[in-house]
Amino acid sequence: MVSSSLASSSFSGVVLVSPYTVIYYYQAFDKAGCVLSTTRLFRSRWRRRVAEAVYEVVEELVRAGVERFTVRQLFYQLVARGVLENTRLAYKHFDEILVRLREDDPELDERFIDTSKPRFDYYVPRLWRGQRYFVELWIEKDALRGFFEPYARRYGVNLVVCRGYPSVTRLREAKQQRGVPPGVRYVVLYFGDFDPSGEDIFRWINEELRPYDIEVVKVALTREQVERYRLPPAIPKRSDPRYRGFVEEHGEIAVELDALHPVVLRDIIRQAILSYMDVNVRARVEAEYAVEAIAERIVDEVLAELRSRLSQELASMIASRLGRDMVEAVVRQSILDGREPSLVIDRAWALETARRLLRELVRLNR
Repeated sequence: MVSSSLASSSFSGVVLVSPYTVIYYYQAFDKAGCVLSTTRLFRSRWRRRVAEAVYEVVEELVRAGVERFTVRQLFYQLVARGVLENTRLAYKHFDEILVRLREDDPELDERFIDTSKPRFDYYVPRLWRGQRYFVELWIEKDALRGFFEPYARRYGVNLVVCRGYPSVTRLREAKQQRGVPPGVRYVVLYFGDFDPSGEDIFRWINEELRPYDIEVVKVALTREQVERYRLPPAIPKRSDPRYRGFVEEHGEIAVELDALHPVVLRDIIRQAILSYMDVNVRARVEAEYAVEAIAERIVDEVLAELRSRLSQELASMIASRLGRDMVEAVVRQSILDGREPSLVIDRAWALETARRLLRELVRLNR
């Protein structure tokens, strides 16, 4: 684990021997020699060197005030140091090592900016008050994000775009169950293709999250839906490493989620969410919310009008107090200096004047 005192830490590789095998660990020490964290590493000397370099670069970045960065930025720093070559194969091995480190070290994981597999937070706690479930939509492909977003917004559920296999960051967020109310069951509704990769992604998500008491359901696309809606099949990609096992179970068939008629997919999304919702409870909550929303909009319109009139009158009084010629002189000089103008006003006087003007405006509008 990367400690908050990372900038004052030093790192060293150590070897611990068990009765069964040699296990390599990487430990972070503070200046007093106390162990800050222990992370399991690799048998390969080269992989251990890459892991050590990762922590060295992270330490330097944090010390320089750079708290967050992308995976590719870190990769190129290791290339620049001669630790890695700038090749696709090197990046693949680097990514495998980094995934292991991030899984073991949540604080290291939080250093990375993950925009490649986005999460859209549409969850509205108030709308799910009194419900038994916390529901999220997870979709395999970004191409369908725009189709799913209206329903995520309407029902107040988060939307996670996996773009293939979900990232370590997305899985960590799920495992930590951030924002999930106590006593509520966490449910992931997964939508992906019916093909070797789509089925394996669902299997992997389920295996990762099930130990954390998270229910994972593949809503679509399933074999039963392919047959019911007579969807046009394609031949699975033989290059897919999951091809053989998938074909043995399902035959030479592969169908994309996009093949579902949009009306059918819309109904499947809605019914999946509604199956985890007490509609009567939701109706009562939304009724309160709808009435309050109307009232808030009317109040905002009234306050906007008052705010505009109050600002205009107060600005006129401030200009008179400071002197318009002086204000123009200050602004003119700030333009020449290339900086923002700085006007000094008696704050106590300005606040009292604003309050008095507001009382007068409210009285006049009764």
